[in-house]
Amino acid sequence: MSLPNEWRKEWGVLLIAALVALPLFTPRLYAADELKYVSHLRSVYFDGDLTYDNDYYLFIERDPVAYGWVHSLADSPTQTGRFLNDAPIGAPLLWAPFYLVADIVVVAANALGSEIPRDGISQPYVWAISIGSLFWGMIGLALIYRACRLFFGRWASQLALLGIWFASALVFYLYITPPMAHANSIFAVALFTWLWLRNRDRQRTVREWMGLGAAAGLMVLVRELNWLMMIPLLFDEAMKVLGRLRAGDARRLFEWVPGYATYGVSLAVVVAPQFVVYNALHGAFSPTPFVTEKFSYPQFALDVLFSAFHGLYSWTPVTLLATAGLYFVGRRHPVVAAGLGLAFVAQVLVVGSYLTWWGGAAFGARRFLNCTPLLALGLAALLDEVPTSKRRHATATIAFLIIWNFGLAIQYATGMIPRDQPVAMTTIAVNQFTEVPRRGANVLWRFFTDRWSLVENSPRESS
Repeated sequence: MSLPNEWRKEWGVLLIAALVALPLFTPRLYAADELKYVSHLRSVYFDGDLTYDNDYYLFIERDPVAYGWVHSLADSPTQTGRFLNDAPIGAPLLWAPFYLVADIVVVAANALGSEIPRDGISQPYVWAISIGSLFWGMIGLALIYRACRLFFGRWASQLALLGIWFASALVFYLYITPPMAHANSIFAVALFTWLWLRNRDRQRTVREWMGLGAAAGLMVLVRELNWLMMIPLLFDEAMKVLGRLRAGDARRLFEWVPGYATYGVSLAVVVAPQFVVYNALHGAFSPTPFVTEKFSYPQFALDVLFSAFHGLYSWTPVTLLATAGLYFVGRRHPVVAAGLGLAFVAQVLVVGSYLTWWGGAAFGARRFLNCTPLLALGLAALLDEVPTSKRRHATATIAFLIIWNFGLAIQYATGMIPRDQPVAMTTIAVNQFTEVPRRGANVLWRFFTDRWSLVENSPRESS
């Protein structure tokens, strides 16, 4: 039976893109922060505790060189006698069903004569968490598309999603480095954003407020920076309250109290386990000082956007178009645009306050991946303004930015540019037009025949 014609028009292009991109999928644990996320899951599942020294030493024993930095965690007990793990617990929770299936497969295979290590970090488990990230990331992309379609046409929404998907760091952290938390973060923020937007023009039921609060809690469980992604909802509701007050209709505000209270309680219930983990690990219901001590004031805000050292706009220019597109969101939905803009500015200021604002050996400005839904909305709004006669030019522009991003990935993977050191934009640009075309075919061949030679463990990334 053929798919309904309308469904094909809506989802066909995106489904084809997802299938074509699947060969990029590279399940592997790198020597970076994903080891902390995996340790959360492994420790609870296999040991039933939150003591990570044995989990850390598993990695060290596997590769003492690549995972040597883990000694700084395994040999440094906190004041509670446990061991530092500053990674939030949301991604491990989302991986848990896939991890359970992997363990069942390992047990069954070993019962049939295989000798797969049932240690929680062997290949079946790595595949499980990688597939989990890809699954949740793809659900997130679908939700982002649905959010765009609430306001904008099909062509603009599809092209915007493809642009954000393949012309930004998203493609790298969705396919090449899936054990990081970013794909899960995109899902959680997309879920929250979609739930907010789809019924913002009417009074929500208590059940809807409960779901929205739970989605907000999940965002925070996955990445702490996602607190900022609640700003659009809070601003939206503040404007509604202000409107009631200006209209002299303050009494009706009491009708909203149960919904607001439900949202707060639901958020608190979902987030509470993270604070329990904080307290168990270092004796305080707050993030570890290891994280908080890295913040100062937003002295690096401009660097975060424009620096050649993983700057958001300089590395992924599609995000500049997307940010500019928030203006066109504002022409139709000013409150929505203002809320999204406030969230983006807050993200810039907070990341710009981080002493390691460049994100370690990151591919681009990875800390902004939680802004994917708002950037997609901005890009869709911009593209929706393009006249029909100019759509080919817009499509060609997005295609060029995708090619640019893949060229940048080739430079990053092959060492043409350093992963954890500043680099001049002129160097990046010259490489794009000289070295990448010359070496591109060889890199592509290596990726499909010996891709591990292109994804060697790099210096540790910081959260």
